[in-house]
Amino acid sequence: MANEIDRVVPPALPLAPEAYERPYTDQSNSVLRLFFNRLTNVVNTLLSTDVGGKFLYMPYGVFYSTVDQSAAVVNTAYAVTFNSTTASSAINVVSSSRITVDNTGVYHVKATLQLESTSGSTKTASLWLAKNGSNIAYSAHEYVVSGSGKKDVANWNGSVALGANDYIEVFWATDDINLELHTHVASPPIPAVASASIAVTFVSNV
Repeated sequence: MANEIDRVVPPALPLAPEAYERPYTDQSNSVLRLFFNRLTNVVNTLLSTDVGGKFLYMPYGVFYSTVDQSAAVVNTAYAVTFNSTTASSAINVVSSSRITVDNTGVYHVKATLQLESTSGSTKTASLWLAKNGSNIAYSAHEYVVSGSGKKDVANWNGSVALGANDYIEVFWATDDINLELHTHVASPPIPAVASASIAVTFVSNV
């Protein structure tokens, strides 16, 4: 594949004779020379300033929801659910809302909610993140939507340190049940609008 580097394997050195023989030494040096040439090429390729990054594999997950999501009770926390996957590796959705990681690390999280008002009053929606069932302090954002049919986009953008098998959830609440997370069907040339989407990407070891 174009984005893969040749994997380096330990060299198979010939067995040494009991007495010194120059051909054996030359053969061993040749095997080691080839090995270190390959190893040097791999390291130099990874450290390349223009293409090195394309050879690295990082955990990632991109998920979205194709259904409307509403609040049955005002000022109540509701976990945002995701029923579709765009792409993922070592990050998965568990129980519809829990974005679960396989590996310890710091992850960048970008969540987007498509808010839509169905009545004329002014409404406030809050969006925040929880880790392993507990709210992350100071992670909430507030959005105000006024007017029937009015739309807004609520975003959460930041980084979270997670352990292996930890999970995060996106929660939302509103002071008016006439505000929902709304999908829109495709209308060419415009593709469909998801009620919610999230992208999670590994950025660093802890």
